[in-house]
Amino acid sequence: MRTSVILRLVTCGCVVFLIAACAGPRNPRMVANRPPPPITETEQDIKLMLSYDENSDGTVTRQELEDGLHRQFAAADADHDGKIDLREMQAENDRRFRAFGTEASPLIDWNQDGYIDFDEFASTPRSVFEQMDKNHDGKLDPTELRLPNVRRPPVQQRPVQRQGG
Repeated sequence: MRTSVILRLVTCGCVVFLIAACAGPRNPRMVANRPPPPITETEQDIKLMLSYDENSDGTVTRQELEDGLHRQFAAADADHDGKIDLREMQAENDRRFRAFGTEASPLIDWNQDGYIDFDEFASTPRSVFEQMDKNHDGKLDPTELRLPNVRRPPVQQRPVQRQGG
């Protein structure tokens, strides 16, 4: 009788141990549903510039950038008075947040004059364009819109144990 009680306790202990082991922390590389790594600033800049590639040819010209900026400004300037007031700025920031989440670049009244004019609206994309246009030819070609080759440390793998041998 005593042996069966001990056997039951040992069996229950093993079951509890197995359940705890299965519920323990996992290696994040092994989890299929993990979130993607955070996007880098360079990746954000490339995505921003490619959003102005009107003809989808992989090259963004200064004219495509300016045309896209004028379209975006016109859409945000709801009353079409040539400036984005605080109400329009809030609406545009809300739209950007819904579309892009925390990656959204909010409109900011940098000079604090109560509205955003076109030059203020376009300053960030224009600045990014200038920084990325390494050869200063007025266009971003696919080589300028490519992520730099970054050597990442190799993923450590367990040694393969072979039987026999």
